[in-house]
Amino acid sequence: MQVRFLFLLLFASLGPWGFAQQGGAAFQGLRFYEQLALRDAAYEASLHVLTNQDAQDYWIDQRNYERKLGKVNFSAYLAYKRQKKTAYYQHLQNCNTSCGHGPEYYAWAQDYLSSSDFGDILEASKSKVTQNLATRKNR
Repeated sequence: MQVRFLFLLLFASLGPWGFAQQGGAAFQGLRFYEQLALRDAAYEASLHVLTNQDAQDYWIDQRNYERKLGKVNFSAYLAYKRQKKTAYYQHLQNCNTSCGHGPEYYAWAQDYLSSSDFGDILEASKSKVTQNLATRKNR
């Protein structure tokens, strides 16, 4: 009887700690996807230096990656998308006509920033596309 009581007491005290450790591992896994989203968003902001074909290939690969991530690990997908939304928002707040983004970038930005909270910043940035396209053609 005493052994069973000691076992239950030990389980009750250490059980939550074990579950917390497992949750920490899950959090670390999500942190990886958040860092990946930041890296990808920074790369996407610099895509104007690539040729049109390379940029199109990247966007196709990116779409496939996000779809697959959503199917394989939905929690990681949500963490990735949330962090990318934040990164796009921060970039577009500071972006001007010298950024040189093409229409593909703004299409993705609209996907990430579809919330009404970010409508104004997206509209202001999208109005720069015409200026940027003229700049890209002259290069």
